[in-house]
Amino acid sequence: MKSNIYKLALITAYAFTLPLTGGVAQAQESGIVAILDVAAVFQRNLEFKTRMAEIKKEATALKEQITAQQKTIQANAQAISALPNGADRYEQEAQLEQTQTQLKTFARQQETDLLNREAQIYYVTYQKLQSVVKAVAEANGIVLVLRFDSSPVDGNNRPEVIKAVNRSVVYNSQLDLTTLVAGQMGPQVADGNQGTQLK
Repeated sequence: MKSNIYKLALITAYAFTLPLTGGVAQAQESGIVAILDVAAVFQRNLEFKTRMAEIKKEATALKEQITAQQKTIQANAQAISALPNGADRYEQEAQLEQTQTQLKTFARQQETDLLNREAQIYYVTYQKLQSVVKAVAEANGIVLVLRFDSSPVDGNNRPEVIKAVNRSVVYNSQLDLTTLVAGQMGPQVADGNQGTQLK
């Protein structure tokens, strides 16, 4: 689980010392700005993790089923190749080709179904997250919530380093809503730091 989650402390615009520009600066002038690690909230949410685990389990079972059928087709193909040329062999080859086509179609359909269901899980969870964030923000005078990534960076992993360099939030000081929002999303996989309690 992501570490070093800062305790939440509500501060007003004039408490910021670093100059900001554009929408963030305007938000600071009129209210509170906070940050949220969306990925961490998802990973802590028990319902999300459970439903995603079910999808993964189904995907694994599907892969095993298709692999077994492919092996059967390969075994049948070898058996057919040993037959003498003739009408019987040609008929079996045609049937085997049809079986292969049916298997490919089935695999594509099942994969599409799993991906669509996975997308729906993400969508429902994100809709709930938006609702929780809206309620927290409105109850506490927060006018802007920025998405950030609190995950540690492996300096020896180039993709991670590039991703970290491009993070929107470079530094934050006690403005993290992650633990609060994760708690209000429902049961969690593991408890994080409680942080400052809001309404």
